[in-house]
Amino acid sequence: MWKWLLLALFCAFVALEVSVLLLVGGWLGVGWTLVWMIGSALLGVMMVRVAGLHALMRIHRRLREQELPTDELLDMAMILLGGMLLIAPGFISDAIGLLLALPPVRWLGRQAFHLFYGDYLPVPFPPGRGAADDVIEIRADT
Repeated sequence: MWKWLLLALFCAFVALEVSVLLLVGGWLGVGWTLVWMIGSALLGVMMVRVAGLHALMRIHRRLREQELPTDELLDMAMILLGGMLLIAPGFISDAIGLLLALPPVRWLGRQAFHLFYGDYLPVPFPPGRGAADDVIEIRADT
């Protein structure tokens, strides 16, 4: 059931994307539409490269501090999704991709994720206490 609903939503999105592309392309002209498509694809590649590396550095820093990088991983996922949407041709996907490039939009996305899925996230260890402190050794003296 869900597969068919997702397929129908995807097909509707593609149809809407093509119709908007044809409408805006008719208004801008073929040349400017091609310039927009190539420019947004290059912007998407640069966004994934620069912002993705920045997110990787933040993930590495949190891991060095022995903290869970949940927010940084969510940021990286939204950056990658935004970059892929910018690379894909179309004006609606470009608008969504540019929105995902904005830090306040990513903050809202993180808050929504924590609201819906926060119960499923692992509880981080308190400062100064790691997983090794929970080990109980039992010795059999014979």
